[in-house]
Amino acid sequence: VTLVALSLVRERTTGVIELFRIAPVSTGEVLAGKVLAFGLLGSGIAFITIALLVYGFGVPMLGSEAAIAATVILLLVASLGLGLLIAVVSDSERQAVQLSLLVLLASVFFSGFVLAIDQFTEPVRVIAYMLPVTHGIRLLQDLLLRGSTTATWEFAALAAIAAVTLVAAWLLLRRSMTRA
Repeated sequence: VTLVALSLVRERTTGVIELFRIAPVSTGEVLAGKVLAFGLLGSGIAFITIALLVYGFGVPMLGSEAAIAATVILLLVASLGLGLLIAVVSDSERQAVQLSLLVLLASVFFSGFVLAIDQFTEPVRVIAYMLPVTHGIRLLQDLLLRGSTTATWEFAALAAIAAVTLVAAWLLLRRSMTRA
């Protein structure tokens, strides 16, 4: 989240976005490039992490590799969409880092990693389910440790978060790129 947010904010503050305005590059292509580049980086990190968990620490991987890969990809795209949205609404690198850290803290405390989500009040639960990591944790725990998941709706939730954040980032970035 932080890396992709800082990347886009730095391009805006250094004037690279101004070059994109006159170049034959659309807003969607700029965002797709960011998602692809940081998605590949994140996929590599996820692969190394899962390999370390399975082969280094002996965590069982009972689920199918395809389901685990789909979960990681959806989680990455949703997280990158959130980072891009943070970048578009931020005016400076400092603000992007602060918003990213707020998302990180919310992700740690409200994702079900520390406390079970059903222990929170209803408004906090709504916030928790808006975070991609909440769904990613549940799916990866189910797939790695149980072999399957009964919460298949979490795949749709990750896809919805990805779609909403990417479309919102696209609309806001397009608006700022078309301004004279």
